[in-house]
Amino acid sequence: MKPKIWIGILVIIAALVFLLVGSFKEAAVYYLTISELRSKTDLPAGEGLRISGHVVPASIDWNADKIELRFALYDAQDTINVFYKGAMPDQLGDAQLVVVEGMLTNSDTLYAGKILLKCPSKYETSTPEEHIQTVND
Repeated sequence: MKPKIWIGILVIIAALVFLLVGSFKEAAVYYLTISELRSKTDLPAGEGLRISGHVVPASIDWNADKIELRFALYDAQDTINVFYKGAMPDQLGDAQLVVVEGMLTNSDTLYAGKILLKCPSKYETSTPEEHIQTVND
């Protein structure tokens, strides 16, 4: 083969490796509960986090003019404030389990890039007997 072909193949392989490494680094985030986040002191600054918790009842503050959403999450021991710039998820509600992905800028506010809603238990499958009982009630 000609040297130009080999150089072209090496450039393509190097570009693919660069894209793969970049996408893995971007997808690598810490997944923590709020209590675990509060107990950790060695988290690198500016790293992405994925936090799991329940929405604090009556904490949802939606500003449609600015397209900003603020709410608080809680777990068994602690709470954290969340700020999100973007459309409010339709099913977001009080005491709902959510996963928020973003960056922690200070100890009390997580700036979210994504909000993932967990499916509520009412959508879980039931036994035929439970379904018949529900319909009859």
